[in-house]
Amino acid sequence: MVAEIVPGLRALGMNEYEASVYSTLVGLQKATARDIHEASGVPRGRIYEILNDLAQRGFIAVEEGSPTSYYVLEIDVVFDRLKEDYVRTLDETREVLKSLSVKPRLPPDSFFILRSGWAIENHLSSLFRRVKKSMVILCYDPAFLRKHYAAIKPLKRKIDLYVVVRKKEDYAGINLPIYEARGTVLELLESPAVNESAMGLRKDECSILVDGRDFFVIATAGSGRHAVIGSDMPLIGYMQKTIVERLAGA
Repeated sequence: MVAEIVPGLRALGMNEYEASVYSTLVGLQKATARDIHEASGVPRGRIYEILNDLAQRGFIAVEEGSPTSYYVLEIDVVFDRLKEDYVRTLDETREVLKSLSVKPRLPPDSFFILRSGWAIENHLSSLFRRVKKSMVILCYDPAFLRKHYAAIKPLKRKIDLYVVVRKKEDYAGINLPIYEARGTVLELLESPAVNESAMGLRKDECSILVDGRDFFVIATAGSGRHAVIGSDMPLIGYMQKTIVERLAGA
């Protein structure tokens, strides 16, 4: 059991001997240095150094006597403090790193690809959070809307939202502003948003246009799910405006 705990303790900054001594003392609750040495297998010449270090870092406490005993402090209290210290250190480090930049922030790349599921979902959530005025979702699969319905639904009260589909009946029961594509909008829905043959992509779930400046296409390449992203491209604004005008005209 102790051997299974050691990797987790090492992730907290302990070395192997420290992790072994601490986990052993947790099991014993209270013990002398000799007891800990015998139970943990840590060399006797290192025991006192390690115990004193763990005490200074707030993991254990010392009971003076003959012989001196060591006991563990309340684990929940110790680990809550560690968590608070870790989060505070992350925040402080982030602010220091941000302050190191003396150059003006460069605009994002106009075109790039995300290749992991986590990155795709993270960027998609970011789009839903930062949209300010309007969003057009060209949807190819009802499952996409059902999966992200909780995030999309509040948008219809805050922005101009257009969900464009091939057949409206396929999306029955989804309470969003859904428009069935007609004419040039249908042609756009059925044509690739990116050069699929050149990039090896096949459109799969959706294409999203945001505030006339960002587009986001979820596609597949073989068995992998990828996302193609574009920003600050004049064509995006033109496409979004044209789609909205065609939908209003219809």
